[in-house]
Amino acid sequence: MKANRFVLVCLLASIAPGTSLAHSPIQGIGDFYNGLLHPLLVPAHLLLLMAVGLFLGQQEHKRIELVLGSYAVAIMLGLTGAWFSVGTGMETWTLAASAIIGLLVAARFQSAFWWSLVVVLMAGFLLGIDSAQNELAGKNKLAALFGSAIAIYFLVLYPMALAEYFNRKPWQRIGIRVVGSWVTASSLLVLALSFSVPP
Repeated sequence: MKANRFVLVCLLASIAPGTSLAHSPIQGIGDFYNGLLHPLLVPAHLLLLMAVGLFLGQQEHKRIELVLGSYAVAIMLGLTGAWFSVGTGMETWTLAASAIIGLLVAARFQSAFWWSLVVVLMAGFLLGIDSAQNELAGKNKLAALFGSAIAIYFLVLYPMALAEYFNRKPWQRIGIRVVGSWVTASSLLVLALSFSVPP
């Protein structure tokens, strides 16, 4: 009986009207923490972070420090564009990159070193430039972008470590490939919905 009430409350809550903004800040926690939470609150960013992390965790080359350093540079370049509000409406490109990199994970594409550089440079730049919060200015915007930079960099390390840890046995590798295919499927579904609904 309690389960039925819970389901009823959830259904009623889901039909309650409300605003839904992809980049809306959380009131009362400050601009730095809003920036820090921003990649976690934007599904396109989460999908791309997951795809890039899994892709890097599957690779077996030893120059990962250079790859992660390049990723940090790409994030800074993207955030510089976000500071000047150059990249608006980059969510479609972010989802497309997630779908492509997710396919590489699903195929367990063992890349040359320069392929990993291309992936992290593209992903870091897209994540950075899509982090613009146009309602902020001055020190507030700088604090939000600084928080986003920290989150974008460190959040990619978790799926990377997960993929590297589960890269030992064949059945574990299959699990990582399945997650990569889910990332691609999710990205393509959101892309399809965004193109089917008129602006």
